[in-house]
Amino acid sequence: CRARNRRTAASQVAAEDAAKIFARSCAPCHGKEGEPSAIFAKQGVRSFKDTVWQKAATDAQIEKSIREGKKGTMMASFEKQFSAEEIKGLVAYVRKLGAGK
Repeated sequence: CRARNRRTAASQVAAEDAAKIFARSCAPCHGKEGEPSAIFAKQGVRSFKDTVWQKAATDAQIEKSIREGKKGTMMASFEKQFSAEEIKGLVAYVRKLGAGK
C-alpha cells in the first residue's frame, strides 16, 4: 500500500509540475486552458480542446512536437528546456485539457 501511495504522490507532483511548465511555457501561445486567442488561432496555433485533433494525434506525435518543434510554424523546440519526464508530463497535461471538465 505504501508503494502505491508514493506512486500516487509522485504522479500528483508530476501533474503539478506539468501544469506549472504549461502555464509558463505553453500558455502564452496555447492559452491557459489549451485554447489559443483568436489572433494565435489564425496563425495556426493548435487548440488542445479540439476533439478531432485529440483523437487523431498520438502521444508520440505530441511528444515529438514538444521535443523538436514544428518547422514552418511558431512551435519551437523544447528539447533543451525540458527533461523526457517533463515532456511526458506535458503530453498528459495536454490530454487532460482536451478531456474537458
